Amino acid sequence: MIIHLNGWPGVGKRTVAAVLAARLGARLIDNHLLHDVAIRCAGVDDPARWPLYETVRAAAYQVLADRPRAETFVMTNALCAGAGREREAWRQVVTLAEARAAPLVPVVLEADEAELLARVQSPERHGRKLADPKALAAMLRTDRLLKPDVPWRLDLDTTALAPTAAAAAIEAHLSALAAGGPLAPADGRHLVLVDGP
Repeated sequence: MIIHLNGWPGVGKRTVAAVLAARLGARLIDNHLLHDVAIRCAGVDDPARWPLYETVRAAAYQVLADRPRAETFVMTNALCAGAGREREAWRQVVTLAEARAAPLVPVVLEADEAELLARVQSPERHGRKLADPKALAAMLRTDRLLKPDVPWRLDLDTTALAPTAAAAAIEAHLSALAAGGPLAPADGRHLVLVDGP
């Protein structure tokens, strides 16, 4: 199984994912694991960044595709519906799940705008992640989170949730899905996105 956490910068994706992965005994594949290679080698604004990122992602996903089928992955991303590069990133996640014949459970983490803007200014983000509240505010005004239109998607507001509580809510969602029988492997349905905000 792959549990994919998508959300705006500052929503707590990596923190929640780390707690969830520990609870599930899963492999954590944080989006910065792949992005940091390209950013450190090429720089944030260098045109070489994106080809390098795509090369790193392709190599990493090939290795992940060949991991034992019993392994569970918890993955994170910050993907917007209006960005072609980010839609392609989601397509690559779906392709990975298909290659593993694994169920893919999308989880969309959200939080109030004021909370997000406060969180991105946290000192531990500087130099590693988006830390500019004005840049985030512009993103919030001009785009929306990518949400696959599948009934097993979980939308979770983390505004007032501690990471452990958010991870527990995701785990409860997974348990409820499992109670309905085995989930089908990922397929093209995951590429159909919710059109509205």
